[in-house]
Amino acid sequence: MQRSTVRRILVLAFLLTSTAAFAFDDDCEATAARALRVPASGITHVVVIGKAGSLRVTGRDGAAEIRADGTACASRSSVIDDIRLVGTRVGSEYRIEAITPEDLWWGSASLSFEVTLPAGMAVDVRDGSGDLAIVHTGQLHVVDGSGDLEIRDVRGNVDVRDGSGDTSIRNVSGNVSITDGSGDLTIEHVGGSVTIPADGSGGAEIRDVRHDVMVEAKGSGSLEVDGVGGDLTVQRKGGGSLDYAHVSGRVNVPERWRH
Repeated sequence: MQRSTVRRILVLAFLLTSTAAFAFDDDCEATAARALRVPASGITHVVVIGKAGSLRVTGRDGAAEIRADGTACASRSSVIDDIRLVGTRVGSEYRIEAITPEDLWWGSASLSFEVTLPAGMAVDVRDGSGDLAIVHTGQLHVVDGSGDLEIRDVRGNVDVRDGSGDTSIRNVSGNVSITDGSGDLTIEHVGGSVTIPADGSGGAEIRDVRHDVMVEAKGSGSLEVDGVGGDLTVQRKGGGSLDYAHVSGRVNVPERWRH
């Protein structure tokens, strides 16, 4: 057999093998349970770091411990042991981190998990990809990559930096500040003020805010505001409609959208 023919066969075999490998990137060839437990006594702040996979953080009344329960998923069984949940306590802070391989040549590795903790506890969440839900916590800071984000029933302030995906924030006793990339945004029932330094593309709906609403920059997509106990200010607005109603204080919006 000529060398050129052999070379073509080898190249074809490599491409077929690579195609087959990537076709199974999202499959869980291997799964394993992961769990952490720590007494909540003396802990006032929890940091949760997620990677690929869904994440949920839930506050529960009367909880005496902080728990993390999840499932590791790998498209190759040889890497399942490298997917871990790690807990670290420093003083009154407890840190829960998902560890996944970052140098896979092909295939996938993810860790979906839920954290439960005492209701009203301060939480800092940093998440990569996958849907994220946070309910019944105290003061909250979130940095989220991609995937839908749900936040509700927070006792305190909420500060969010979000990449892509729809975002819903409801029932917050304090102030809400959010910088949002793409995706629809809904904010409802806020006891303090709402500040949006920047919102990229997608519609935004803001309802029932007890104090002020400040939108510093809104890109493409509609903006609807209904029910503001203080002032409404929109500094910059791109394409899409702007509608507002039931504003108790002053309204300061670009000229073209003034009623």
